[in-house]
Amino acid sequence: MPKRTEGNSAARSCDLVLSDLHHRITGVSASIRAVLPKLDERYQLMFLARRSEGNVAARSLWKGFREMARPPVGRPFRIWHVRRNNEMLWGILARDVLRMPVKLVFTSAAIRRHSWYPRQLIARMDAVIATSDRAADCLENIAAVVPHGVDIERFELDGTASENNQAQPWNTYTLRLGIVGRVRPEKGTDLFVNALCATLPNHPDACAVIAGKVTSQYQGFARRLREKLAAAGVLERVFFLDEVSSDQMPLLYSQLDIVCAPARYEGFGLVPIEAMVSGTAIIASRTGAYEAMVDEAGTGFLVDLESSPQIAEAIERLLTSPDLLDRLKQAGRQKVRNQFSLDHEVAGITHVYETLWHQGAHKA
Repeated sequence: MPKRTEGNSAARSCDLVLSDLHHRITGVSASIRAVLPKLDERYQLMFLARRSEGNVAARSLWKGFREMARPPVGRPFRIWHVRRNNEMLWGILARDVLRMPVKLVFTSAAIRRHSWYPRQLIARMDAVIATSDRAADCLENIAAVVPHGVDIERFELDGTASENNQAQPWNTYTLRLGIVGRVRPEKGTDLFVNALCATLPNHPDACAVIAGKVTSQYQGFARRLREKLAAAGVLERVFFLDEVSSDQMPLLYSQLDIVCAPARYEGFGLVPIEAMVSGTAIIASRTGAYEAMVDEAGTGFLVDLESSPQIAEAIERLLTSPDLLDRLKQAGRQKVRNQFSLDHEVAGITHVYETLWHQGAHKA
Protein backbone atom coordinates (compact mmCIF):
# COMPACT_ATOMS: atom_id res chain seq x y z
CA MET A 1 0.00 0.00 0.00
CA PRO A 2 1.23 3.54 -0.70
CA LYS A 3 2.94 5.36 2.13
CA ARG A 4 1.31 8.51 3.40
CA THR A 5 3.26 11.74 3.11
CA GLU A 6 3.33 14.70 5.42
CA GLY A 7 0.71 17.41 5.23
CA ASN A 8 -3.02 17.64 4.82
CA SER A 9 -4.33 14.77 2.69
CA ALA A 10 -7.35 16.83 1.60
CA ALA A 11 -4.96 19.23 -0.19
CA ARG A 12 -3.33 16.48 -2.25
CA SER A 13 -4.65 14.11 -4.85
CA CYS A 14 -6.78 11.54 -3.04
CA ASP A 15 -7.18 7.92 -4.04
CA LEU A 16 -9.99 6.99 -1.59
CA VAL A 17 -13.24 8.85 -0.88
CA LEU A 18 -15.50 8.11 2.07
CA SER A 19 -18.76 9.96 2.66
CA ASP A 20 -21.32 10.53 5.39
CA LEU A 21 -23.94 12.57 3.55
CA HIS A 22 -26.67 12.69 6.18
CA HIS A 23 -27.98 15.59 8.23
CA ARG A 24 -27.38 13.83 11.56
CA ILE A 25 -25.10 11.17 13.06
CA THR A 26 -26.73 7.75 12.68
CA GLY A 27 -25.65 4.14 13.15
CA VAL A 28 -24.41 4.16 9.57
CA SER A 29 -22.43 7.31 10.38
CA ALA A 30 -20.86 5.59 13.37
CA SER A 31 -19.68 2.65 11.27
CA ILE A 32 -18.21 4.98 8.64
CA ARG A 33 -16.45 7.17 11.17
CA ALA A 34 -15.06 4.20 13.08
CA VAL A 35 -12.90 3.10 10.14
CA LEU A 36 -11.92 6.60 9.02
CA PRO A 37 -8.73 7.03 11.11
CA LYS A 38 -7.29 3.65 10.12
CA LEU A 39 -8.09 4.15 6.43
CA ASP A 40 -6.66 7.68 6.61
CA GLU A 41 -3.37 6.14 7.74
CA ARG A 42 -3.24 3.86 4.68
CA TYR A 43 -4.55 6.03 1.86
CA GLN A 44 -4.78 9.60 0.61
CA LEU A 45 -8.32 9.97 1.88
CA MET A 46 -11.01 12.56 1.28
CA PHE A 47 -14.04 12.67 3.60
CA LEU A 48 -17.28 14.15 2.26
CA ALA A 49 -19.48 15.15 5.20
CA ARG A 50 -20.86 18.04 7.20
CA ARG A 51 -18.81 17.22 10.28
CA SER A 52 -15.14 16.33 10.58
CA GLU A 53 -14.05 13.24 12.51
CA GLY A 54 -11.03 13.64 14.76
CA ASN A 55 -8.07 14.65 12.61
CA VAL A 56 -9.90 13.80 9.38
CA ALA A 57 -11.31 17.02 7.96
CA ALA A 58 -14.70 17.05 6.25
CA ARG A 59 -15.14 18.50 2.78
CA SER A 60 -18.32 19.53 0.99
CA LEU A 61 -19.71 17.50 -1.89
CA TRP A 62 -19.01 20.42 -4.27
CA LYS A 63 -15.34 20.61 -3.29
CA GLY A 64 -15.13 16.83 -3.47
CA PHE A 65 -16.43 16.81 -7.04
CA ARG A 66 -13.85 19.41 -8.06
CA GLU A 67 -11.08 17.15 -6.67
CA MET A 68 -12.51 13.99 -8.23
CA ALA A 69 -12.58 15.61 -11.67
CA ARG A 70 -8.78 15.39 -11.68
CA PRO A 71 -7.08 12.02 -12.27
CA PRO A 72 -5.59 10.42 -9.13
CA VAL A 73 -1.83 10.05 -8.82
CA GLY A 74 -0.50 6.49 -9.03
CA ARG A 75 -3.93 4.83 -9.35
CA PRO A 76 -6.07 3.92 -12.39
CA PHE A 77 -9.07 5.51 -10.62
CA ARG A 78 -10.33 6.64 -7.24
CA ILE A 79 -12.57 4.49 -5.11
CA TRP A 80 -15.63 6.10 -3.53
CA HIS A 81 -17.04 3.98 -0.71
CA VAL A 82 -20.75 4.74 -0.32
CA ARG A 83 -23.33 3.46 2.17
CA ARG A 84 -26.58 5.28 1.43
CA ASN A 85 -28.96 5.70 -1.51
CA ASN A 86 -28.12 9.38 -1.98
CA GLU A 87 -24.40 8.60 -1.95
CA MET A 88 -24.87 5.89 -4.59
CA LEU A 89 -26.80 8.34 -6.74
CA TRP A 90 -24.11 11.04 -6.46
CA GLY A 91 -21.46 8.43 -7.21
CA ILE A 92 -23.25 7.24 -10.35
CA LEU A 93 -23.55 10.88 -11.47
CA ALA A 94 -19.83 11.40 -10.92
CA ARG A 95 -18.77 8.22 -12.74
CA ASP A 96 -21.31 7.87 -15.54
CA VAL A 97 -22.49 11.40 -16.33
CA LEU A 98 -19.49 13.56 -15.44
CA ARG A 99 -17.06 10.80 -16.48
CA MET A 100 -14.88 11.15 -13.40
CA PRO A 101 -12.19 8.49 -12.83
CA VAL A 102 -13.97 6.79 -9.93
CA LYS A 103 -15.23 3.32 -9.03
CA LEU A 104 -18.00 2.78 -6.48
CA VAL A 105 -17.99 0.37 -3.53
CA PHE A 106 -21.22 -0.04 -1.58
CA THR A 107 -21.69 -1.62 1.86
CA SER A 108 -25.09 -3.11 2.72
CA ALA A 109 -26.25 -4.22 6.17
CA ALA A 110 -29.92 -4.82 5.27
CA ILE A 111 -31.22 -8.29 6.15
CA ARG A 112 -34.25 -8.05 3.92
CA ARG A 113 -34.62 -7.55 0.19
CA HIS A 114 -34.04 -3.97 -0.87
CA SER A 115 -36.95 -2.15 -2.50
CA TRP A 116 -36.94 -1.41 -6.24
CA TYR A 117 -35.11 1.94 -6.17
CA PRO A 118 -32.04 0.93 -4.12
CA ARG A 119 -31.82 -2.33 -6.09
CA GLN A 120 -31.36 -0.29 -9.27
CA LEU A 121 -28.61 1.74 -7.62
CA ILE A 122 -26.84 -1.28 -6.12
CA ALA A 123 -26.83 -3.01 -9.50
CA ARG A 124 -24.62 -0.20 -10.82
CA MET A 125 -21.97 -0.45 -8.12
CA ASP A 126 -18.49 -1.73 -9.03
CA ALA A 127 -18.27 -3.83 -5.85
CA VAL A 128 -20.70 -4.68 -3.07
CA ILE A 129 -19.77 -5.60 0.50
CA ALA A 130 -22.26 -7.28 2.86
CA THR A 131 -21.84 -6.94 6.60
CA SER A 132 -23.18 -10.42 7.39
CA ASP A 133 -24.12 -13.69 5.74
CA ARG A 134 -27.80 -12.76 6.17
CA ALA A 135 -27.20 -9.47 4.38
CA ALA A 136 -25.31 -11.31 1.61
CA ASP A 137 -28.34 -13.56 1.05
CA CYS A 138 -30.35 -10.45 0.10
CA LEU A 139 -27.87 -9.28 -2.55
CA GLU A 140 -26.23 -10.44 -5.77
CA ASN A 141 -22.59 -10.37 -6.90
CA ILE A 142 -21.12 -9.87 -3.45
CA ALA A 143 -17.41 -9.03 -3.45
CA ALA A 144 -16.94 -9.88 0.24
CA VAL A 145 -18.68 -10.34 3.58
CA VAL A 146 -17.03 -7.94 6.02
CA PRO A 147 -18.61 -7.54 9.48
CA HIS A 148 -18.40 -4.20 11.19
CA GLY A 149 -15.82 -4.08 13.97
CA VAL A 150 -15.12 -2.15 17.13
CA ASP A 151 -12.00 -0.40 18.36
CA ILE A 152 -10.79 -2.90 20.95
CA GLU A 153 -8.51 -0.49 22.78
CA ARG A 154 -11.21 2.16 23.01
CA PHE A 155 -13.88 -0.10 24.51
CA GLU A 156 -11.84 -2.60 26.49
CA LEU A 157 -11.66 -0.66 29.75
CA ASP A 158 -10.79 -2.33 33.04
CA GLY A 159 -14.12 -1.36 34.58
CA THR A 160 -12.51 1.15 36.96
CA ALA A 161 -14.39 4.42 36.67
CA SER A 162 -13.23 7.80 37.91
CA GLU A 163 -14.28 8.99 41.36
CA ASN A 164 -16.89 11.21 39.75
CA ASN A 165 -18.41 8.37 37.74
CA GLN A 166 -18.40 6.01 40.71
CA ALA A 167 -20.78 8.53 42.26
CA GLN A 168 -23.37 7.88 39.55
CA PRO A 169 -26.54 6.53 41.23
CA TRP A 170 -26.53 3.22 39.36
CA ASN A 171 -23.08 2.41 40.72
CA THR A 172 -24.55 2.05 44.22
CA TYR A 173 -26.21 -1.20 43.07
CA THR A 174 -24.48 -4.58 42.91
CA LEU A 175 -25.83 -5.60 39.49
CA ARG A 176 -26.55 -3.21 36.64
CA LEU A 177 -28.50 -3.86 33.45
CA GLY A 178 -28.69 -1.58 30.44
CA ILE A 179 -30.10 -0.89 27.03
CA VAL A 180 -28.47 1.49 24.52
CA GLY A 181 -30.19 3.13 21.58
CA ARG A 182 -32.95 5.56 20.76
CA VAL A 183 -36.00 5.04 22.96
CA ARG A 184 -38.58 3.71 20.53
CA PRO A 185 -40.40 0.47 19.65
CA GLU A 186 -37.97 -0.52 16.88
CA LYS A 187 -35.18 -0.83 19.46
CA GLY A 188 -37.38 -2.91 21.78
CA THR A 189 -37.16 -0.49 24.70
CA ASP A 190 -40.68 -1.52 25.76
CA LEU A 191 -39.71 -5.21 25.69
CA PHE A 192 -36.78 -4.45 28.00
CA VAL A 193 -39.03 -2.49 30.35
CA ASN A 194 -41.56 -5.34 30.45
CA ALA A 195 -38.75 -7.72 31.44
CA LEU A 196 -37.55 -5.31 34.13
CA CYS A 197 -41.05 -5.15 35.60
CA ALA A 198 -41.02 -8.94 35.86
CA THR A 199 -37.52 -9.31 37.36
CA LEU A 200 -36.38 -6.24 39.30
CA PRO A 201 -38.98 -6.60 42.10
CA ASN A 202 -37.24 -9.89 43.06
CA HIS A 203 -33.74 -8.37 43.02
CA PRO A 204 -33.44 -5.23 45.18
CA ASP A 205 -29.66 -5.17 44.57
CA ALA A 206 -30.13 -4.69 40.80
CA CYS A 207 -30.92 -1.60 38.73
CA ALA A 208 -31.13 -0.63 35.07
CA VAL A 209 -29.95 2.17 32.79
CA ILE A 210 -31.85 3.20 29.65
CA ALA A 211 -29.46 5.26 27.54
CA GLY A 212 -30.89 6.82 24.43
CA LYS A 213 -32.44 9.93 22.98
CA VAL A 214 -36.21 10.37 23.13
CA THR A 215 -37.31 12.31 20.05
CA SER A 216 -40.51 14.35 20.09
CA GLN A 217 -42.32 11.57 18.22
CA TYR A 218 -41.76 9.11 21.06
CA GLN A 219 -42.31 11.31 24.13
CA GLY A 220 -45.62 9.57 24.80
CA PHE A 221 -43.99 6.16 24.36
CA ALA A 222 -41.31 7.05 26.94
CA ARG A 223 -43.93 8.40 29.36
CA ARG A 224 -45.84 5.12 29.20
CA LEU A 225 -42.62 3.20 29.93
CA ARG A 226 -42.12 5.24 33.10
CA GLU A 227 -45.72 4.67 34.13
CA LYS A 228 -45.29 0.93 33.69
CA LEU A 229 -42.10 0.91 35.78
CA ALA A 230 -43.81 2.97 38.49
CA ALA A 231 -46.73 0.55 38.60
CA ALA A 232 -44.24 -2.31 39.12
CA GLY A 233 -42.57 -0.36 41.96
CA VAL A 234 -39.13 -0.19 40.30
CA LEU A 235 -39.05 3.25 38.65
CA GLU A 236 -36.57 4.59 41.23
CA ARG A 237 -34.11 1.87 40.15
CA VAL A 238 -34.31 2.60 36.42
CA PHE A 239 -32.19 5.54 35.26
CA PHE A 240 -33.07 7.27 31.99
CA LEU A 241 -30.14 8.98 30.28
CA ASP A 242 -30.38 11.22 27.27
CA GLU A 243 -28.27 10.36 24.25
CA VAL A 244 -24.77 9.46 25.48
CA SER A 245 -21.91 10.88 23.44
CA SER A 246 -19.72 8.45 21.52
CA ASP A 247 -16.66 9.19 23.64
CA GLN A 248 -18.57 8.38 26.84
CA MET A 249 -20.01 5.06 25.67
CA PRO A 250 -17.01 2.87 26.68
CA LEU A 251 -17.23 4.18 30.23
CA LEU A 252 -20.98 3.53 30.44
CA TYR A 253 -20.61 -0.02 29.11
CA SER A 254 -17.82 -0.71 31.60
CA GLN A 255 -20.23 0.06 34.46
CA LEU A 256 -22.87 -2.44 33.29
CA ASP A 257 -23.03 -6.18 33.92
CA ILE A 258 -25.73 -7.09 31.39
CA VAL A 259 -26.74 -5.32 28.20
CA CYS A 260 -29.97 -6.13 26.38
CA ALA A 261 -30.37 -5.57 22.64
CA PRO A 262 -33.99 -6.65 21.97
CA ALA A 263 -34.47 -4.76 18.69
CA ARG A 264 -37.38 -5.76 16.49
CA TYR A 265 -35.23 -5.08 13.42
CA GLU A 266 -31.56 -4.23 13.02
CA GLY A 267 -29.43 -4.13 9.89
CA PHE A 268 -26.19 -5.06 11.64
CA GLY A 269 -26.13 -3.57 15.13
CA LEU A 270 -22.94 -2.63 16.97
CA VAL A 271 -24.34 -2.62 20.52
CA PRO A 272 -23.71 -6.31 21.34
CA ILE A 273 -20.06 -6.31 20.26
CA GLU A 274 -19.37 -2.92 21.84
CA ALA A 275 -20.86 -4.17 25.10
CA MET A 276 -19.20 -7.59 24.96
CA VAL A 277 -15.71 -6.20 24.47
CA SER A 278 -16.41 -3.82 27.36
CA GLY A 279 -17.01 -6.82 29.61
CA THR A 280 -20.78 -7.29 29.77
CA ALA A 281 -23.02 -10.28 29.20
CA ILE A 282 -25.50 -9.93 26.31
CA ILE A 283 -29.16 -10.72 25.78
CA ALA A 284 -30.06 -10.08 22.12
CA SER A 285 -32.98 -10.70 19.80
CA ARG A 286 -32.63 -12.78 16.65
CA THR A 287 -32.15 -9.92 14.20
CA GLY A 288 -29.34 -8.15 12.40
CA ALA A 289 -26.01 -9.91 12.80
CA TYR A 290 -26.76 -10.71 16.44
CA GLU A 291 -26.88 -14.47 15.87
CA ALA A 292 -23.31 -14.35 14.54
CA MET A 293 -22.17 -12.34 17.57
CA VAL A 294 -23.92 -14.18 20.38
CA ASP A 295 -23.32 -17.86 21.09
CA GLU A 296 -26.28 -19.19 23.05
CA ALA A 297 -25.20 -19.60 26.69
CA GLY A 298 -21.62 -19.21 25.46
CA THR A 299 -21.30 -15.45 25.15
CA GLY A 300 -24.90 -14.52 25.96
CA PHE A 301 -28.54 -15.38 25.26
CA LEU A 302 -30.59 -15.07 22.09
CA VAL A 303 -34.33 -14.45 22.36
CA ASP A 304 -37.14 -14.49 19.83
CA LEU A 305 -38.48 -11.22 18.47
CA GLU A 306 -41.18 -9.58 20.59
CA SER A 307 -40.53 -11.92 23.52
CA SER A 308 -40.41 -10.05 26.83
CA PRO A 309 -40.85 -13.36 28.76
CA GLN A 310 -37.68 -14.80 27.18
CA ILE A 311 -35.77 -11.60 28.02
CA ALA A 312 -37.01 -11.80 31.60
CA GLU A 313 -36.02 -15.48 31.83
CA ALA A 314 -32.49 -14.71 30.59
CA ILE A 315 -32.17 -11.81 33.02
CA GLU A 316 -33.30 -14.03 35.88
CA ARG A 317 -30.73 -16.67 35.02
CA LEU A 318 -27.92 -14.14 34.96
CA LEU A 319 -28.96 -12.35 38.14
CA THR A 320 -29.10 -15.62 40.04
CA SER A 321 -25.97 -17.25 38.57
CA PRO A 322 -22.86 -15.14 39.23
CA ASP A 323 -20.54 -17.84 37.85
CA LEU A 324 -22.49 -17.96 34.58
CA LEU A 325 -22.50 -14.17 34.39
CA ASP A 326 -18.72 -13.99 34.81
CA ARG A 327 -18.15 -16.75 32.27
CA LEU A 328 -20.28 -15.02 29.63
CA LYS A 329 -18.50 -11.73 30.22
CA GLN A 330 -15.08 -13.28 29.64
CA ALA A 331 -16.18 -15.34 26.62
CA GLY A 332 -17.88 -12.37 24.96
CA ARG A 333 -14.82 -10.19 25.28
CA GLN A 334 -12.64 -12.88 23.71
CA LYS A 335 -15.06 -13.45 20.82
CA VAL A 336 -14.99 -9.78 19.84
CA ARG A 337 -11.19 -9.74 19.99
CA ASN A 338 -11.08 -12.74 17.67
CA GLN A 339 -13.85 -11.92 15.18
CA PHE A 340 -15.16 -8.37 15.40
CA SER A 341 -12.20 -6.03 15.81
CA LEU A 342 -11.92 -2.86 13.78
CA ASP A 343 -8.64 -4.19 12.37
CA HIS A 344 -10.51 -7.20 10.92
CA GLU A 345 -13.04 -4.88 9.28
CA VAL A 346 -10.38 -2.60 7.81
CA ALA A 347 -8.46 -5.60 6.44
CA GLY A 348 -11.60 -6.90 4.71
CA ILE A 349 -12.50 -3.53 3.22
CA THR A 350 -9.00 -2.78 1.97
CA HIS A 351 -8.81 -6.20 0.31
CA VAL A 352 -11.84 -5.20 -1.79
CA TYR A 353 -10.23 -1.85 -2.65
CA GLU A 354 -6.90 -3.40 -3.63
CA THR A 355 -8.61 -6.05 -5.75
CA LEU A 356 -10.45 -3.35 -7.71
CA TRP A 357 -7.28 -1.33 -8.22
CA HIS A 358 -5.34 -4.45 -9.25
CA GLN A 359 -7.99 -5.32 -11.84
CA GLY A 360 -8.01 -1.73 -13.11
CA ALA A 361 -4.24 -1.64 -13.47
CA HIS A 362 -4.28 -4.81 -15.59
CA LYS A 363 -7.00 -3.42 -17.86
CA ALA A 364 -5.15 -0.14 -18.41
